[in-house]
Order: sequence, then structure tokens, then C-alpha cells
Amino acid sequence: MLWTMQRLIPLFAVLLLLGCAEEATEEATEEAADTTAAVEGISLADLAGTWNMRTTSTDPADTLVNEYQIVIDEASWIMNFPDRDPVSVTAVVDGDNVITDSEPFESVRHPGRMVTTHTVFHLEGDRLVGDVTATWQMESGDSVAQLRTEGTRAP
Repeated sequence: MLWTMQRLIPLFAVLLLLGCAEEATEEATEEAADTTAAVEGISLADLAGTWNMRTTSTDPADTLVNEYQIVIDEASWIMNFPDRDPVSVTAVVDGDNVITDSEPFESVRHPGRMVTTHTVFHLEGDRLVGDVTATWQMESGDSVAQLRTEGTRAP
């Protein structure tokens, strides 16, 4: 009988762990569903209009500030830099973020160099805020920098 009990104790322990794991998985699934339901999406229509933007580097040693406008409607997203041709941007909505990728354009930070930008935008109150990854095409290979952009609707 002792031999049988010694073999059954590990079996009961495994069954107990499996039962607890299943309960934890169900609770995690319910919490994830609650969190997902709480996330409000955004649409390009929510952002439609003209935005006055300002971009700075995340590197404190880089003090250059770029100012530009974004013009958004449900069908397009255009960046307008002073005295330059408009830059087309592809925009995709993902929950409360808008992820954009620009076509190559001449850099404001590095004149004569072509740059593309990948930005994740979201609203913070009445401000449009984004984290930018800028990639410059250089002879020695691509150069990448992290930038921060933010702005408000134009009056």
C-alpha cells in the first residue's frame, strides 16, 4: 500500500498543476479580452486636417528642429516641408496608432542626402505625437537616427 501511495502522490501533484495552469490560462484570456475591448481605435478621419509639426532628435547633443505640416484626409497623408515638394506617406491604422512610411525625399537635416521615415503616431490629448526612425542613404551604408515629432492642428 505504501508503494501505491508513493506512486499516486506525483500523479496527484501533476493533475493539480494542470488544473491550476488551465485556470490561470482562462483568467489571462479573460483579462486580455477585457484589455482589447478597452482599446479605442483611431481612424484617418479622426486626424483629418492640417497639423503643424515639429521634429527633434532624441539625442540631446542634436539641437536641430525641423518644422513641417502634415495634411491628412481619409485617402492620403502628405508631409509639406517649407520650400520643398510635398512628400507622400503611406499610413496604416493599428489600434490607437497610425504607422507611416514616407517615400524617399531630400533630407532637411542632411541636405543632398535622401531619407525615408518610419513613424508611429498616436494622439496625446489634442497633440499628434510620433516616434520617428529616419534612415539616410549614405555612400558608406545607411545611417539611422531616432527622432520625436509632435504637433497640433493648424488653426
